[in-house]
Amino acid sequence: MLLVKALDDTSTVSETRVIIVGGGLAGLATAAGLATRGLASTLFESRPRLGGRAGSFHEASQNEWIDHCQHVSLGCCTNLNWLLQQVGLNDRLRQDRTLHFVSPPSAGSPTQISHLRAGPWPAPFHLLPALGRLVFLDRRQRRELRRGLVALARTKDCGEEPIADWLRRHGQSQPTIDHFWQVILVSALSETLDRIAVSHARHVFVTGFLGHRRGWELQVPTVPLEKLYGIDLGGWLTNHGVEVHGSTGVRRVIFADDLAVGVELRDGTKVAAGQVVLAVPPHRLADLVSDDLLADPQLAGVNQIDTAPIAAVHFWLDRPFTTLPHAVLVGRLSQWMFRRPSAENGTDYVQVVISAARHVVQRDREDVISEVLDELRTVWPEAESVTVHRARLVIEHRAVFSPTPGIDHLRPAQQSPVRNLQLAGDWTQTGWPGTMEGAVRSGLLAAENVLAHLGQPGSLLRPDLPSSWLARRIFRL
Repeated sequence: MLLVKALDDTSTVSETRVIIVGGGLAGLATAAGLATRGLASTLFESRPRLGGRAGSFHEASQNEWIDHCQHVSLGCCTNLNWLLQQVGLNDRLRQDRTLHFVSPPSAGSPTQISHLRAGPWPAPFHLLPALGRLVFLDRRQRRELRRGLVALARTKDCGEEPIADWLRRHGQSQPTIDHFWQVILVSALSETLDRIAVSHARHVFVTGFLGHRRGWELQVPTVPLEKLYGIDLGGWLTNHGVEVHGSTGVRRVIFADDLAVGVELRDGTKVAAGQVVLAVPPHRLADLVSDDLLADPQLAGVNQIDTAPIAAVHFWLDRPFTTLPHAVLVGRLSQWMFRRPSAENGTDYVQVVISAARHVVQRDREDVISEVLDELRTVWPEAESVTVHRARLVIEHRAVFSPTPGIDHLRPAQQSPVRNLQLAGDWTQTGWPGTMEGAVRSGLLAAENVLAHLGQPGSLLRPDLPSSWLARRIFRL
């Protein structure tokens, strides 16, 4: 590494030397985007592993990797999908083209499962028959739902209203809200409906469900995220000239003459740079840059960006209790169930995800695990006889930023007030909510800015899936 001997002597530092702080998806996407243009970088990650929130931790007693939480991609996540294709990781994700909705608990009524899959018609009619077969909504509620989806898609000026208020104003009854809108939006945005801005809710449905036939399809990793992003993507970056330093925290950015000239590591080492990208969570900015920079109008709202937790309950079982690859659990503490069966010994690994998990954080962990297991056994009686080898609750306390009304006014652009300092993270201005796609988009936008400063302008960002002509006409997109 090139050490900064004196902060006022940077003439020997090439302006093409790029330092990326943070090894989550935003930082990894920045490095990958630059590498595709032949520009190497140096990446510092404070943890021993890459992937950030989309990562795993090592369970030493079992010698296995456990994901913090199940992460899935969607067909509409064009930039994340490009990144995976670039590295050749497509075969490590399975395609789920049917969503399996488990009806809510009802006294005296058996559990029913509705299968949501696309019909042969163009978007937005591809899912219309399947929506009409959701058995936990009656005929009146299905009519409400159709009207609500059309009204939301046609809403141009979303204002600063929570989606909960909007839904009530647009004739959505409480059962329809509880059993459909809440199920989709809480899992997609990890917030409660009273804290989700209408604009972000609209994005979920227009981009994911209504605009394109395949925007809603799940792409689920079949390997631990450490394998996906830590080993495979990290290895690809190394092979393309990126220096990746794990367990290497950065203490601060070094500035001189209104430019970022390097970073100081936590061990006191100073590393020079011509360009710096901070791919860190918003609460980390205060540790890395000066108070004067944080007071700039562009960054002044960063400390107001709130976050929401996601919880995951992991089960290791002696055998499967269902053949479904996943299930959407309606009206329960459990929200999504994902399976990763083992072909080697017939055992089953199940993960149950609970988004917007503030109500879980304060609870006793064993009580949460017990309630989730009871819910699985209620839905699938076969689970009563299954042996649970192990169970574990994992909570990511700052999983995503909260898409509250007015949040987009607080999100800064990737180009910071300092010319050669970029910001990356799903919390920056990406046009997307707090998702893996948003993180990758931010990294590619930051990389575009770096390349433009170096005289290599060009687009790295992939276009969104195009809305069908019929969706554009019906919803006036």
